[in-house]
Amino acid sequence: MKCMLHRSLLLLYLAVITSSEILFLAVDLPLKGKRSPPNAIWPHPQEIQISNDLLYIRPGHIMISSNMEPCDIIAKAIQRYQPVFFPPKLTMHQPPADASNILRSLTLNVLDNPQCEQYTQYNSNETCNSVWGLLRGLETFSQLIYINEQNYVVINDSVAIIDSPRFQHRGVLLDSSRRFLPVPLIKKNLDVMAYNKLNVFHWHIVDNQSFPFESRTFPNLSRQGAFSSDHVYTPEDVTSIIEHARLLGIRVIPEIDTPGHTYSWGKSMPELITVCWANGKPYQAIYGQHGEMEILNPIEPRVHSTMDALLREVKSIFPSNYIHLGMDEVYDLCWRSNPNVSRWMTDNKINSTRDLHSYYANRILDTMRNISAITIVWQDVWDEKVELPPGTIVQIWKAGQGYNVILSSPWYINYINYGHYRTNTTIVNLEFFKYCEVEPLRDFSGSDDAKIRILGGEACLWGEFVDGTNLLARLWPKTAAVAERLWSAASVNNSEDAQFRLDVHRCRLLRRGIPAQPILNGYCGNYELSMPNSMINDPAFNYDISPATDLTTTTIKSNPATSYLFDATSSMITSIFASLLLLINITLVTISFKY
Repeated sequence: MKCMLHRSLLLLYLAVITSSEILFLAVDLPLKGKRSPPNAIWPHPQEIQISNDLLYIRPGHIMISSNMEPCDIIAKAIQRYQPVFFPPKLTMHQPPADASNILRSLTLNVLDNPQCEQYTQYNSNETCNSVWGLLRGLETFSQLIYINEQNYVVINDSVAIIDSPRFQHRGVLLDSSRRFLPVPLIKKNLDVMAYNKLNVFHWHIVDNQSFPFESRTFPNLSRQGAFSSDHVYTPEDVTSIIEHARLLGIRVIPEIDTPGHTYSWGKSMPELITVCWANGKPYQAIYGQHGEMEILNPIEPRVHSTMDALLREVKSIFPSNYIHLGMDEVYDLCWRSNPNVSRWMTDNKINSTRDLHSYYANRILDTMRNISAITIVWQDVWDEKVELPPGTIVQIWKAGQGYNVILSSPWYINYINYGHYRTNTTIVNLEFFKYCEVEPLRDFSGSDDAKIRILGGEACLWGEFVDGTNLLARLWPKTAAVAERLWSAASVNNSEDAQFRLDVHRCRLLRRGIPAQPILNGYCGNYELSMPNSMINDPAFNYDISPATDLTTTTIKSNPATSYLFDATSSMITSIFASLLLLINITLVTISFKY
């Protein structure tokens, strides 16, 4: 079922302090496509109708009430959106003295037995009658607000939206092993994921290069496997990231990649790693094929007891019932070279390293069954014909296939292709175009039942050349194109129109402290990076600040429903009343504006 956002009087147009009207990338190659209003919603809703009349909003003055008083997810979201509604460094004027069309309050209600679901899961409802639907609706509302050319805060007086996600799994993979990613940066990326209605953080937390995950069961793995004692995620760090994601409606899926990609494990537990041989000698690397020792030894009993204990610990920490096991890029030449492994294979009638990989995988999958965790694996293990338990999810990174999958192959954001897609008459940003043009079901010819098994997709950012200096700019706004492919209807597929909407959204991200890369020529405003009103480092949008510097200056007023007054001057609300009422029930969500 879909939800409908409807209002009775409200308007929308963006104005601008937001972006410029540059209609070409080269003078002889004009940009085609429909120009975007300054408050275009991203990702595009399933359906939208919008008026051209506007309501004013007093800067810092909007009463927000909700019947979800006990629900911290909504209570904290209302606080979090204060600087989003009213960017802290931008000039905003009070409405004209004679204006009566002023929006003064917003009501957020979930009808029909509202429940505060504490953690989003794969099958959580993000549309009607749910806290997560309310959260996504609040994001949509925030994008309708803009500052016009006269520096008034405005919103359309009539907007009707029918919306729901196309796919349930809409994720981003970050790699914190090849380059350590500080906790404040991960949290900031979670924020921008929520701005784009993404709901899964796939955390590739360990790999060959380092083991930054601080395990209480095996503390030496990070003590000796991390880059340094400063480059670790303590249990408190991990809990903090999971909690931050929870409040944004994002579930965190950890990846513990084995049996390959485990060189860092060997720094503290060398007995777990296969020693590679060459020319009758141990510890011999054949570069381009394997190192001296980098793959778990599947015949070593301590490997399996270690994995059992570590996976149990991971399961106890991460509320998501999913664990990604990796199982990709296993360089079997090392296994074949080791005389002990070869002898064991002969004695146990295992005829190939593919069968050896299956033996290892089955042992680990048994552990996953025993701890009632759902398995995700990369495509390689399926390619090797390992029998996977029911419910296993296969993540596709080499080619698409028609089984239970998360699609990643077309969305490796770390691959950089500078330039443009062009025809004889037009030109489009190449990187945006290639991600926007992906249609997950384009070549799908299976049944409707099989189609349901395509769970969604992920944008992947591997960390060879990415750290805190460039992660957000590398991801955004390109990953926003992926978000729209996974949220919006398949019919939302005109890239030349989308480039104008995404350019608007890129400026919006700058106003929310995200250093997103440009899409088109032109400018956004005096809040661009390193300009006087830039919010990239503003405390309102960052987390490496002292507790004394909070995200909002919010006064909470008691009411039958919780009320939050954003009032920079503490002045009284006037008797003229304007409200936005968001009602969520089993069939529709209604936003109505009255004044």
